[in-house]
Amino acid sequence: MAPISNIAAAGVAVAAGAVLMYKLSGSGKSSLPVPPAEDDKKNFMACYKKLVPAILYDKADHPPAVMDWMVEMIDYNVPGGKLNRGISVVQGVRTLKPELLADPDQMYRICALGWCIEWLQASFLVADDIMDHSPTRRGQPCWYCVPKVGMAAVNDVLLLDKLIYRILKMYWSNEKYYLELIELFHQVSYCTIAGQLSDVLVAPVGEVDLSLYTMDRYNHIVKYKTAYYSFYLSVACAFHVCQVTDPKAYKVAEEICMIMGEFFQVQDDYLDCYGAPEVIGKIGTDIEDNKCSWLVCQALLIATPEQTATLKKYYGKSDKPSVQKIKDLYKELKMEERYKKYEQDSYEKICAIIDKKSPEANKPLFMWMLGRIYKRQK
Repeated sequence: MAPISNIAAAGVAVAAGAVLMYKLSGSGKSSLPVPPAEDDKKNFMACYKKLVPAILYDKADHPPAVMDWMVEMIDYNVPGGKLNRGISVVQGVRTLKPELLADPDQMYRICALGWCIEWLQASFLVADDIMDHSPTRRGQPCWYCVPKVGMAAVNDVLLLDKLIYRILKMYWSNEKYYLELIELFHQVSYCTIAGQLSDVLVAPVGEVDLSLYTMDRYNHIVKYKTAYYSFYLSVACAFHVCQVTDPKAYKVAEEICMIMGEFFQVQDDYLDCYGAPEVIGKIGTDIEDNKCSWLVCQALLIATPEQTATLKKYYGKSDKPSVQKIKDLYKELKMEERYKKYEQDSYEKICAIIDKKSPEANKPLFMWMLGRIYKRQK
């Protein structure tokens, strides 16, 4: 993307268009056909290209260097992932009220709402990489590892988060559920940050206490650190857009999303150890970082006293021989086979819960979300 100093005029035009966009889209009706689902990612990325100059246009008249930094930082950290969280908002609307997507202005606004979740994800990942001392993310150096960035990345975490509320104000402030969207993002952010703190406190730097690594503690961390923002937030956003008001629908969605989030995080833990860095886009460091991962929690459940002693001796150490000792132990305990059984059992369990508890109209959304992560390799 061109430096913001070169596209400021475009930013003014897009920002002005955003207001017009809202006024044009009040009825949600259109004579145009609903775009096919296979175009969702294309439409989502087209929204991004307009969204960045729109939200960065600022009458505060920041110096060009500041604006150029923000554009580069956003491009580096926001759009590079799988985009499942953001596109799930579009898919949710497609499931519940597909006619809204026929209006190009509504499609743009709904995509912008999805991008709020991707902005939130980016802010969490930049912070997480700093705390974990991770070297790579999405196949490139972590943002804080870029030589000119360093700890300026801490300020960028705050900036990424605050831009979410610029997007919400620009495109959704005239909706009656605007305050509910604001509160939703605040509450999910709080849950995630508290979950991250639980993850950090159970594995402080330089200290290894494997007695803390229980499945109950692991499930608590996963629920708050991953499930709310990775699954429930997308569904709740789509529900608000489609004016779902039944509290029971949100409660059922929350229950399903919590189980799906656990499934997703266990996959992440498995891939951190067994995934190829060139495929998953990062070098796994859970063993070195003394993480309370599914693998170590499960290993502790079945390890002999001698194997437990090996875990205590080598887990959380960063030298390659120690890491290999843990990986050898995982092989001895057949952790790959244990994971594959968990994956299949969990998939069947989630399908059964969706079938039993979800209203019929919402089932396609949950099955679509589950299909996006089942047997994923990255």
